[in-house]
Amino acid sequence: MIKINKDINDIPQSLVPAVVENFPNGRIPRPCRTTHTRRKELIDQGEYIDNKNYNSRYKQSDIKEKLKVIYHGKCAFCEQKVEQLHVEHYRPKGIYYWLAYSWDNLILACPTCNEYKGVNFELNGTRCSFDNNEENLRNINNLSSGYNISEQPKMVNPEISDPTGHITFSKDGKIDSLDSNFKYTINICRLDRKYLNDERRKLLDTFKNEIRAELVGSINEQEQRQVIEVLVRRFIRVSNDLSNEYIAFRKYSILNNWLTDIVQDLN
Repeated sequence: MIKINKDINDIPQSLVPAVVENFPNGRIPRPCRTTHTRRKELIDQGEYIDNKNYNSRYKQSDIKEKLKVIYHGKCAFCEQKVEQLHVEHYRPKGIYYWLAYSWDNLILACPTCNEYKGVNFELNGTRCSFDNNEENLRNINNLSSGYNISEQPKMVNPEISDPTGHITFSKDGKIDSLDSNFKYTINICRLDRKYLNDERRKLLDTFKNEIRAELVGSINEQEQRQVIEVLVRRFIRVSNDLSNEYIAFRKYSILNNWLTDIVQDLN
């Protein structure tokens, strides 16, 4: 998990409320009209309606493509790059039906994290409700984040909370946290599942095997130092590219001098 930067004012067109002030030329695009109609129907119903007419509105291509860019094509929680990424709701749409099509409530998640997260959304504070008025409808795309102070959700929102300094890893890839909210998120989304632990561990195993191969093939100590420096710099460079998987683990490895430990163990 890494901190994600989303401009909540850069709203995909299909989510923009279909009101005249948002379209000075008077021409409201059909996707906006359809989504806004469904949004108002949910609000009038007082609950989420789970069928394709409503589910399709938060899966529009402009929403998903923009989220893919923002999330670097990875799951918000486990940082996997998988073929099928789901547009997910930070606050569950089954509880916060009025936020089903709200830009600041939409994130990107892999199918596994999405399934584990489900409707789990415990609070330390008081749950908010929706006051149906024109102002709230106009500002529907940035209401969710405004609830955080009163609700104090346990689930971490990667668009708001920076995991740096709050999550820890072990060399075998396991993840943990002393922070109660990050701990809750790790447990709910099962970010310590075996597959993820193994994939994170393999990053260090690969680095170790590359170092070992170069040490065997090097002629002298100076050459060994040079090839080690190249491999370390490459690991760091890859770790600075947010489009790669498991950036949080990579950076934690660097910060805690695990690369140096590996080199010393092999010498």
